[in-house]
Order: sequence, then C-alpha cells, then structure tokens
Amino acid sequence: MRSALWILILFAAAVAAALFLNSNRATITLFWQPYRMDMSLNLFLLLLVTAFAACALVIYALTSVWRMPTEAKIWREYRHDVAAHQSLVRTVEALSQGDWQEAEEEALRLQQLSQTALSQEHHPAHAHTAKETQEHQRLLALSYWLEKESRRAKRESRLDIDSESLS
Repeated sequence: MRSALWILILFAAAVAAALFLNSNRATITLFWQPYRMDMSLNLFLLLLVTAFAACALVIYALTSVWRMPTEAKIWREYRHDVAAHQSLVRTVEALSQGDWQEAEEEALRLQQLSQTALSQEHHPAHAHTAKETQEHQRLLALSYWLEKESRRAKRESRLDIDSESLS
C-alpha cells in the first residue's frame, strides 16, 4: 500500500512538473564579466534545487562523521552491557543447575565487567548519570553475592561428598 501511494505521488509530481515546466518561457541571464550566460528559468530552478540538495547532503554527511565517536562509544557501552547481562544469566543458570565451578567463573567475569564499567565512569570522558552508576554498583554487588553463593554451594557439595565417602 505504501509503495502504491509513493507511485501515485510520483506520477502527480510528474504531471505537475510537465504542466508547469512546459509552458514556462522565462529566461535568466547571468553576467560574470566578461561572460554572459543565458539559461531557462526551469534549468536555473533545477540547478538551484540540486545545489541546495547537495549542500544538505554534505552537511548531513559532516554531522554524521562528527557524531561517529559518540555513536561508537554508545555502541561499545551497549555491547558491554549485553556481555554483562549474558554473564549474569549464565551465572544464575549455572547456579540453579548446580554447576558451582561455572557459576563462580561467570560471577568473576561479571565482576570484572562491572568493575570496568565503574572505573570508566570516573574517567572525565565517560560521564554517566547517577542512575547508570547505581545500576553498575548494584550489578557489582550482585556479582559478589553470586560468587559468594557459588563458593558456598561448592564448599557444601564437597562436604556432602566427603561425608558420603566416609559413611
């Protein structure tokens, strides 16, 4: 449906351009000593619109290039947050499955990711909001708790195995 509307708009623009541009006999004379250039008003308007479009495109390209470092920083932070979330999920999953060694390793990895994020927040180039700092601190506290719980569960499972072997 959207493409049909675009085609209809394109045909309407073509009809309007044909009606307007066909009967326009006006000319423009540009003087630039020692030259004189005569052109139709239609060609002049077309060149003017093309020049404005080219300038707008150049400005858009320059602003996009100017924003690239910021966009790259946002993308890196997003990838870091995704990695931390995946590590948190793997930690909880390993803890719930009783894989204490894997849970401890993932909790340590989560701690490293959280500490990296917190250390970057103190850098002046990486100014974060107070909410993001609190989220990273909560994630770090959760990772410490998960590591402690996985070590406790691993220790208890070893004690259970030792007590069963003694019986």
